[in-house]
Amino acid sequence: MDRVSIMQGHGGSYSVKFLELTRMFSKNKDNVICIFEGQDEKYFSSRIDLKIGKDKWSCINSGGRKPVLDLYEAVSSHEVYKKANYYCFIDHDFQDWFINPEPSRIYVTDGYSIENYYVSESCFKKVLSSEFGVSEFNENKADFDKCILEFNTRLEEFISLIQPFNCWIKAHRIMEYKNEAPRNLNLKNIKTTALVDVSIDRIIKKYNDKPETVFKDYENLQLCSIAISEAENSFKTKDLSLYFRGKQQLDFFRLFLMKLKEDRVSKNPIFFASKGRVLISLSRDNCISELSQYAETPDCLLSFLENAKVSLAA
Repeated sequence: MDRVSIMQGHGGSYSVKFLELTRMFSKNKDNVICIFEGQDEKYFSSRIDLKIGKDKWSCINSGGRKPVLDLYEAVSSHEVYKKANYYCFIDHDFQDWFINPEPSRIYVTDGYSIENYYVSESCFKKVLSSEFGVSEFNENKADFDKCILEFNTRLEEFISLIQPFNCWIKAHRIMEYKNEAPRNLNLKNIKTTALVDVSIDRIIKKYNDKPETVFKDYENLQLCSIAISEAENSFKTKDLSLYFRGKQQLDFFRLFLMKLKEDRVSKNPIFFASKGRVLISLSRDNCISELSQYAETPDCLLSFLENAKVSLAA
């Protein structure tokens, strides 16, 4: 029995997603099928439109990194569906050991995840100009300069304070890879506000020197020192803003912007020189969509989509 038959026999989400792909292919064999981890479509959509064209592609939100790779493996080995125009998009995560089986078919972020593409000075400048009416060249230049300085300073502080947590999480991932982890972690329940308090003028660390204490039953989460050292060493030559856990990076960005908005729209601003209008409203669960137009588009993604466009044309 082949892999597809086995997985379909197991039922559940995998068979549902595979069925989606078969329907897309049956309806239009020239249609481009993009397979995402989940909400990532909100980031990739406009960028794929520019290269592939609107109404020329459909998406499958698989629900996770592993389901994307499982679908890739099943489709690429299937006699019929391997002929489909399909592309997969996954986050790098902390998996330095991952070897991309088909780089022309599978895009892997060059940092931790797509959320990391939102947290940069370039993105921040675009938000300031479009949403706050504050730019380097208008009457609010003094406020602009203050905002840039505070953003870069707070980001540096945030990265420094969140580093022990990221090292601990990566060490756990390393142990998982080696089948040595004490138990699974549920990171979805760990909010950024449980780790730090974000203000315009400072970041305060809220967790102690043992990152595992933010989890329930942390007594059973002791990690080996070798894995922790390996994790720490892996970050020494990297851009930490790009390689730290993306959801928390983006959440820091959201929290900082909301603090700026509170001051900007108040009757008596403390940080800004005068009151201004700010319409943007950022939610923790949908920030990827709300800020997508401002996020970075890395060269590796542009190259991947351009190569896909050329391949499709051929």
